[in-house]
Amino acid sequence: MAAQNNAMDQPIDLDLEQIGRAAAAAVAGAENVEAVEAREGEDWTDKPAYYFSFLIEQDRDDLRPGLLLGRVARKLRDELIARGDYHYPFVQILNRSDWDKRQHA
Repeated sequence: MAAQNNAMDQPIDLDLEQIGRAAAAAVAGAENVEAVEAREGEDWTDKPAYYFSFLIEQDRDDLRPGLLLGRVARKLRDELIARGDYHYPFVQILNRSDWDKRQHA
């Protein structure tokens, strides 16, 4: 069962997905963000972190993959800090083929 976010009384993962979708849409355009998944966890030093996966087809976006990744990660970090949340966001951007493989792994 997902942890609950007391402020909104909805699963934390759902709130993170909404934040992630808004951040990615601001950078890549809403029409390019096909799917978002997010989960809460810890990094390799046991510090709290968020893990975001985005399905964004690179051929439909004007930004180079590394630039897109950096801008989405920075936008997410800014959004989280603005909410008083200091979890570090780890971001991966996948194409359709990699997203489908990941879903069945």
